[in-house]
Amino acid sequence: MAILTGRPDAKIKHVAEFLNLHPETVRLLARQGAFPNAYKTGKGGRTSPTRIPWSDVEDFRKKAAPASM
Repeated sequence: MAILTGRPDAKIKHVAEFLNLHPETVRLLARQGAFPNAYKTGKGGRTSPTRIPWSDVEDFRKKAAPASM
């Protein structure tokens, strides 16, 4: 398991690839609060890119992992 903290905050596209999800799913999860520290860059408008800290991605992955048998 890679620890991803210390890297620059991720673009939606990179989070989607890492989690094997569609980018729109990641956007929806970010809007729903699954990545509590996600933020908009630039002027913060509707079309501004979203960035997600890798620590949030790691936390999400740990919570979403299926329980081992």
